[in-house]
Amino acid sequence: MRIVRRIMLMVAVAVLICAPQVVAAEPSPFVQGFIEGYLLKINTTEDTGRTAEIETYSGERFVLTVHPQAQFLIDNRLVQWNELRSGMEVYGTIQGRQLKSLEAYSTAQLGFIDPGTKVRKGVITNIGSDSLQVRGGDGTEATYQLYPITIILSQGKSLSADTLYTGDRVKLFFDDINSSVISRLEVQGSSIQVKDVYRGQMTSVDAYSNRLIIDDLERFYNGSWQTAGADYAWNYTRGLPLYYGGQIVPERNWPYYRGKTLYLISKNLLGRETIDRAVIKGQYESGYSDKIETVNWFADSIELASHRNLRLNEGTIVIKNGRLQDRFAVSPGDDVYIIADGSGTSLTANLIYIYNEDINRSVLGQHFLYCGILDQIFEDRVWLDRYYMLNQHEWERYSRDKELFYDLDSDFYNLETKSMISAAELYAGDYAVDESEDRARDLDLQNWYAWIYTDGDRIAAMAVQKEAETVSGQRITTGRAVNIQDDSMVGWTVLLGDSRDWSSRREAWVPKSADVRINLAKAMIIRNGEIIGAEELKPADRLYIVRDDFRAQVVIVQ
Repeated sequence: MRIVRRIMLMVAVAVLICAPQVVAAEPSPFVQGFIEGYLLKINTTEDTGRTAEIETYSGERFVLTVHPQAQFLIDNRLVQWNELRSGMEVYGTIQGRQLKSLEAYSTAQLGFIDPGTKVRKGVITNIGSDSLQVRGGDGTEATYQLYPITIILSQGKSLSADTLYTGDRVKLFFDDINSSVISRLEVQGSSIQVKDVYRGQMTSVDAYSNRLIIDDLERFYNGSWQTAGADYAWNYTRGLPLYYGGQIVPERNWPYYRGKTLYLISKNLLGRETIDRAVIKGQYESGYSDKIETVNWFADSIELASHRNLRLNEGTIVIKNGRLQDRFAVSPGDDVYIIADGSGTSLTANLIYIYNEDINRSVLGQHFLYCGILDQIFEDRVWLDRYYMLNQHEWERYSRDKELFYDLDSDFYNLETKSMISAAELYAGDYAVDESEDRARDLDLQNWYAWIYTDGDRIAAMAVQKEAETVSGQRITTGRAVNIQDDSMVGWTVLLGDSRDWSSRREAWVPKSADVRINLAKAMIIRNGEIIGAEELKPADRLYIVRDDFRAQVVIVQ
């Protein structure tokens, strides 16, 4: 009997050992609505159309048909279907069992780059007169040379170097392996543009699906915290840097901070709002609207005009020009809103929101804004009489004449007819006349008034109107477009959020506590040095506006 029991026990143990292990099955991509992994193959046939074979991180393989209107990106840059390459890491969204979008992430040896080409990726941390300082993915910084022949591209469109911002995520190409001269630079879409700033309590973490559950969510908008909702599930990017006391918290330790207040920075990723940076509040929150007086990089601290001192650390979030910046972007004279953490005199800046905006994005820019009476017009130049120039957001008057040059690429706009005019029409028209001549007196002709946006002394864009303007009551306002609408009563208007006015008395930007509605019906609107229509503005565009209360005169898209 004893022998029989031993035999039965041995058989049971053997069965347990040999039995297959039960593991949790990975959710189907069709249930999740997305697929992540590696691209094995792309194919196009008459029968099935376009298909993509993808291996997930767990090793499962799926062959997916591609939606006819699907978008394809490589490193956030729109590409064609045939530019995708096998082996690339990919993230795809699924709709109705079809791939709706597919984003690929390149490696050092890109499939669409010629062999031997040197490539560097990173974030611009400083812009010099002929150089860029870029922080790579490993945290190290390097300086590269920016020459006039360097090609600057953003979403496939060629731009000038002065459109670059610190904080832009870029890809640099070099013709020689040992060269530091950039031959081509691609701005990586709008991936670093901040959509919103939030605050709330972390209630749970789902590391498997990359989601944070936040309670008592508030949004920082128009200079204050506003209720945004109760429980809210946030997607976050893999490798999300979550800081506490200036140190990155490993993802495995995040659950231990449940109940803590988080400051969250979101961005748009493939049309989905995603958390890109987060900081945990340690002690007590304080908020300060002030001007930075001095910056001490040896002590990693700043002193405000109110003589309050705050420390900076690796986790300090800095937002400027609507972009996430390195902490080294702060400068003396910046008008800021700061969320500090700590108590008494021991305070650390968790978030620095810089209000400053300007016509020029960096030291590379030489753009100016003039207004005045057109005195003379020649085939390649104009003369302004009794003109004003905008300097540091304030109009300065000059009694002398100003000579400015134009060419066939300059844009001209008639504010009276609301239509573009050519350089030839400007020269042939009655926009500048000799008012002492008989013809001018008989026809009651007078010199027109002009708004001129220049690159140096070259006219990039000019708008003309019959009546002169008084600039003494005008305001400079910046902010983010919330809504653009063609009003049946007053024409095109823009609703501006997170806005601020320049105060000459305070010599500072003063944030507004509510959205501002501004009329664009008779405004010169400029994007990248070219005149555009109000209908071409988009929500989230950052605008620099010269306005006469409700009526905008000049709008520059930043």
